[in-house]
Amino acid sequence: MSTIFTVSSITDDSLNSCQTCFLTCREFMFNGSEEGLDNFLLFHDIRELLFARESESVVIDCYVNAYLFLPREDNLYIFWNFGYLGAVLKGYVQSCRDDKSKKEHFEYVFRTLDRAPNEFDLIFSPMHVGTNHWALLVIHIKEKEFQVYDSLRSKQRADIPQYVVELKRYLKGKHIDADKWPLRYPDPQQGSGDDCGIFTCKYMECLARRDIQDLPFSQDDMPLVRAKMALHFIKVYFNGQGRS
Repeated sequence: MSTIFTVSSITDDSLNSCQTCFLTCREFMFNGSEEGLDNFLLFHDIRELLFARESESVVIDCYVNAYLFLPREDNLYIFWNFGYLGAVLKGYVQSCRDDKSKKEHFEYVFRTLDRAPNEFDLIFSPMHVGTNHWALLVIHIKEKEFQVYDSLRSKQRADIPQYVVELKRYLKGKHIDADKWPLRYPDPQQGSGDDCGIFTCKYMECLARRDIQDLPFSQDDMPLVRAKMALHFIKVYFNGQGRS
């Protein structure tokens, strides 16, 4: 029988020494246990999430899939109709050496949307920028613009405009002429480097709720936000196990 820890009882020492927890370091959290979730979390990811380490793309992806994409009756305050492109897309696209490979990556992620791009209000694309930082690119279909939410408030990132150019080129092939859409940098909450992935998740949540004007979180809230996210992932895992 595996030992189950509550969030309040977890310590760094207990995580390091635990060999029989609900997850082992080799066990996939969502692998085959939750319908519609292609992503997975390792025990390592939960530990990093709880103890304020830098977040990986899988944490961001699982947050969207396991929280924002809940049925409407379970998530009543999600107002915008939004799509999600995945947290690794920008890195894949910018690693390509030819236009054919870039198009293939875009084709793959846009196929994961459940409708045509022009039928959404917002499309979220978390971006790994610079050397080790997360920011959020929003394709605002209704407003006809691109928006970047960056918790470090740095606009001197050449890879972001380059990625937007590639997106515009792809969207034109999908009958969305975004050539003249501006790239805006709203002034969001400022955070630390280690919390940029968590800020990216919260930006998506607030945008989906139309609650971006007065963001209801700050850097001081990050430990609690991390704990709530970890607890939600754990609950989803066990609910999925119960149904499988």
